[in-house]
Amino acid sequence: MDASLILGTISGLKTAGDIAKSLLDLKTVSEVRGKVIELQSVILSAQGSAMEANARQSALIEQISALKKEITDIKAWEEEKQRYDLVAPMGSVLVYAIKKECAGSEPPHWICTNCYENRRKTILNQVRSKNSSFWHILCPVCKSQIDTHYKSPYAPQYAEETKTE
Repeated sequence: MDASLILGTISGLKTAGDIAKSLLDLKTVSEVRGKVIELQSVILSAQGSAMEANARQSALIEQISALKKEITDIKAWEEEKQRYDLVAPMGSVLVYAIKKECAGSEPPHWICTNCYENRRKTILNQVRSKNSSFWHILCPVCKSQIDTHYKSPYAPQYAEETKTE
């Protein structure tokens, strides 16, 4: 929080207190009215400083919360990405395949290298080309497409079982 805002608020409240004390020494109604107006001005200024400090504190709390979430997400991704190895099941085709010891009940599958680099786990799909009899590997998120030059789908395997062709 900005220390100058806090000091401004404290200073304004001290001045308001001094003005309130000086009201006791005044003898005429017009002097009292003038001091009351001055007191109101100082109180409004102190209140404005306090509100600004509160708004800045709220903004900082939101920023800290967003940063904590980002750190949590990064740590979770670091754990998730350790479950995969980069493999080349079809020669020059690169994908991330899940490691068998990390799969649990998940079947063998591949995830997109582009999405992986962007801290996203996207399972790749194999689709038959509309214009040819070949199959393609397609990412449903980033739309990356890899031509396999295979006439039948290539079954994903665990990373350790993937043969480099």
